[in-house]
Amino acid sequence: MRVIAGLALGVALGGCGSEVPHSAASPAPVADAALELPAPLDELDIEGLRARAAQALREQRIHTPAGDSAVDYYLALRDKEPGQIDVIGALDELQPYVVIAGEQALLDDDLAESRRLLDLLARMDPQAPALPRMREGLRVAEATRERKTREETERLMAERTDAATVLTARREAARTANTALANAAMKADAAASALAADAAAAKTGSVSAAQPVAASAATPAALPATTSANAGPPAMPRLLADASPRYPLPALNRKIEGSVEISFTILPDGRVGAPRLVSSEPAGVFDAAALAAVARLRFEASGQSHTARRTLNFRLPSR
Repeated sequence: MRVIAGLALGVALGGCGSEVPHSAASPAPVADAALELPAPLDELDIEGLRARAAQALREQRIHTPAGDSAVDYYLALRDKEPGQIDVIGALDELQPYVVIAGEQALLDDDLAESRRLLDLLARMDPQAPALPRMREGLRVAEATRERKTREETERLMAERTDAATVLTARREAARTANTALANAAMKADAAASALAADAAAAKTGSVSAAQPVAASAATPAALPATTSANAGPPAMPRLLADASPRYPLPALNRKIEGSVEISFTILPDGRVGAPRLVSSEPAGVFDAAALAAVARLRFEASGQSHTARRTLNFRLPSR
């Protein structure tokens, strides 16, 4: 095939140079130097196109580079001078080279080059037998590349999703671990506080047992004021069981004195209900002891409810 192409191209080149004597072939190097830079094909005349086609064949630029190959120049010649037998023959002889190059580009996965050569072949001969095969091969290759690109994209997205899931799981595990540690620390603090409270209670019990005289002396020191029941009109129920408040040990140790005023309700059966703090001095020191003492009061059952008020004074025993 290469021999046949060479013969056909020799005829074509001989036709374009028939008016020039063989002795005039010596200036060829000067012509080659003038053709180093390709010009736009539409700016070249017929002789310029023939000269460039001949140079491209000598340099084996049959179908590449695009726009500066023998096939490009012969196609331009055919457009400018339709029906030239030598040009048509040259294009026919160059078809196999374009087909082989297009199929090789497809094998190399150079789809852009394969597409260019396919378009070049279609311009050379729209009825070329190799066109359907090359088009189908290119279609399959493009579909395969698109599928691989899609699969790669999906794989990358799946990897990112998995990585995000793992990161979220690790953060959740760390958060859970931190919460567990915080809960454990809170439980430990609560346990330590409970142990400290137990130890303080045990110490308080021992101090109370060791100081029975001080405790007993403190009890009468809480001087109950006259209740509303005693000072009120005869209709007020009679007090049956008085209750002295217990002097708080912290106040006793710190030698603090004070008073608390409590309002309460005498229930129909004589018990005390709804004790409420009215005032205290100093605030918060004797409140609990005063409320507890009022709750232990017992009055004569009258079958009715009565509102009463009592002031409890806390005084240190005199020495």
